[in-house]
Amino acid sequence: MIEDVLFISQDYLKDNSVINDNADFELIRPTIIMCQDVYLQQAIGTTLYEDLKQAIIDYNASPSTAIPTNYSNLITYKIQKMLLWYVQMEALPLLKFRFENKGIMVKSSDNSQPIDTNDLKFMMDRCRIKAEHYSELLIKYLIDNSSTYPKYLECSCDGLNGTDSAYTTGIYLPDDFNDLDWEQKKYINMIRKNNSA
Repeated sequence: MIEDVLFISQDYLKDNSVINDNADFELIRPTIIMCQDVYLQQAIGTTLYEDLKQAIIDYNASPSTAIPTNYSNLITYKIQKMLLWYVQMEALPLLKFRFENKGIMVKSSDNSQPIDTNDLKFMMDRCRIKAEHYSELLIKYLIDNSSTYPKYLECSCDGLNGTDSAYTTGIYLPDDFNDLDWEQKKYINMIRKNNSA
C-alpha cells in the first residue's frame, strides 16, 4: 500500500472553489484523501492511480526526480479540476456541522446563519454534477490517449479497473457495453478510436 499523497493543494482548493480562506485545511485534508481514494481511483483504476501516487512520492522525496510530463499534465489539467468539485461536494456537510463531545452541532456565528439541509443538498447536487462532468472529461481523455497512459487499460486484480463513464444514476439503465468485461471494453474502445481517426 502506497502512502497518501495529495493531488490537489490547499492553495489550489481555496483559490478555485467556494471554500473560504478561514476554513481549516486539516479538516478538509481527510476529505481530499477520501475523494482521491473513492472517486479518482474509480475513474482511472488502481494501477494508474498507484503509479501517479508513486510519481508524486518520488518527487516529494527528491525534487530533482521530476514527475513525468504526461502525468504532470494529467494531474494539472484533468485530475485537479475533477477533485476540486468532489472535495467541495463531500466537504459541504463537514463545514456545516461540528462533531463535539455533546454530539453533532450546527456551526453558526453572530453575522451569519447556517443553511438548512435542503439548501445543503442542493449545493451538493450542483457540485456533484460538475464533478461528474470533469470526471467524464478525464475518462474520455484517458481513453483517447490510452497509448500515453497504458496503465489506464491495465486490469487490476487487487483493485479497481478504470471506468468508461463517470455519470451515476439511481436506476439501472441497460447498456450492452456495461455488460462486457474489461478486455472486451478495451478492444471496442481501441476500434472506436481507430475508426474515429
